[in-house]
Amino acid sequence: MIKSHYFPDKEYNSKEELFKDLKDNLDFIIDAKKSQIQKSCDKGVSVTCKSLDLLKFQDQNKAIKIDDNYYYIAVNSTKILDSHDDLHLDNLWNKSIAEQQGKNYLVIDHELEVDKVIVRKEHIEMFVAKVPFSLLGKAYDGETQALIYKMPKSQVKHQLVKEWLDSGDEIEASVRMQYVTFDLCMDSNDPDDATAKSNYDKYYPLIANKNEFDYIYYFFAIKEAKNVRESSLVVFGSNSATGQVSNNKQAEKSLENEEAEKSLQTTEMLKELLNKF
Repeated sequence: MIKSHYFPDKEYNSKEELFKDLKDNLDFIIDAKKSQIQKSCDKGVSVTCKSLDLLKFQDQNKAIKIDDNYYYIAVNSTKILDSHDDLHLDNLWNKSIAEQQGKNYLVIDHELEVDKVIVRKEHIEMFVAKVPFSLLGKAYDGETQALIYKMPKSQVKHQLVKEWLDSGDEIEASVRMQYVTFDLCMDSNDPDDATAKSNYDKYYPLIANKNEFDYIYYFFAIKEAKNVRESSLVVFGSNSATGQVSNNKQAEKSLENEEAEKSLQTTEMLKELLNKF
């Protein structure tokens, strides 16, 4: 049986039945996706991300000057199909960065409250950078484009958060976002679905985590999104390829060791941190 996030109470005997419901309800789905303010941590369950080595990061982005007086937080990355059937494409944040530069906060758990602000908006610089998935601790081929928050270490308002960031331990981040433009992609044989099929064939090869699915019937390729008001440090994020870009020797650990150590200790430590506020 086939199920869909958009029709949670239905099961389908064939992909053609599913595609009919998608097409019949497409206008509503489009309006809903464009109107919702979404948090990436609400879009699925993930593992903790691996911290990046700052010097390796600079090797991949020679035009970017890395400064040890700043933290670099990857709050989102592209080419990972999430639990809401959305695939973020490279360059989706370009317009938002230009419009929102100096307007977005870094906060705790998406709480826009004074005592939950980690770094004020005027101290945050946003940019995107391409890095190999391997630098994010992910065993995917190729590169991803990460949305980065750069902030002075001296401007972190919470001492416990600063201690966490300085520790080099793994941490996750989540972006508050609103979708602007996207394409429906369906693996359909119906000639009437030629555009959706063309989109599928164009974007399907970009999905880095396609091996995590038995079969991908459809998805939405997100071409433009807004980063709205803030991004957050969280316990769990839907896209595990996020987190601090740090110059720390712990980033040299093998992926195998990271997988063995990550879950219980990281979750309990961050829960304890968040409960302090």
